[in-house]
Amino acid sequence: MSFIIFDTEYIADKGMKEKGFCGWQNREIIQIAAFKIDDELSVIDKLNLYINPKLHKKIPQYFVDLTGIDDEIMKKEGIDFDVAYKLFKDFVADNVCYSHNWDFTKDNDADGEVMREMLTIYNIADNKQPDYQNIAVWFRDKYKEKGIKVDKQSSGEIATILGKEDELEELCLQVHNAFYDVCSILIGLRILGFNFIEAS
Repeated sequence: MSFIIFDTEYIADKGMKEKGFCGWQNREIIQIAAFKIDDELSVIDKLNLYINPKLHKKIPQYFVDLTGIDDEIMKKEGIDFDVAYKLFKDFVADNVCYSHNWDFTKDNDADGEVMREMLTIYNIADNKQPDYQNIAVWFRDKYKEKGIKVDKQSSGEIATILGKEDELEELCLQVHNAFYDVCSILIGLRILGFNFIEAS
C-alpha cells in the first residue's frame, strides 16, 4: 500500500475590490513536489518539478521572498506545465494524493483546486484526475487528541511546531518551497503516528 504527499507553490495576482474580486486571481503553479510513501512511512520515490509560468512573465519579488524560487531557478530547471503534469500523473498512478491546507475540509483541497485551474489554462483534458484530499484535517484532529495547541499552520511550519526543524536544515531551502513543505509534512506524519487506513 502506498500514498502520495504533495505540495504546490503558485503565483497569484491580488484581486481588486472595484473589479468585484476580493481574493487571488490568475493562480499559476510553478512548483510541484511529491513523495510516494509506503504504509510504514518510508519514502519510495520523490518528485520535484519547477514549472515555467505562462501568465506571469516574471516571478514577482514577493513570491521570491516567500519561497526562494526565482527566475534563475526557472531558467535552469523550469519545464512547461503540460510536461510537468504528465510526470506528476505518472508518478501518482492510482495513489491518493494528500496535501495540506489548514482552512479547507478533507474533500475541499486548495492544491487540487489549483491543479484543476491549471488544466483549464493549458486546455488539458483529464477525465481521471488524481484523488486529492486534505491532510490538514488529520493534523487538526491529532493536535487536539494530543493536547497540542495550534490555531493555524502552513505545511512548512509543521516541523517547527513539533520541534524538528533542525532535521530540514540540510535541504538549504525555506518554508514555502514545496519540497521543504513536503518534508515537513512527512516529519509530522511520523511524529504524530499517521495510519493510512485510519485516515482514509
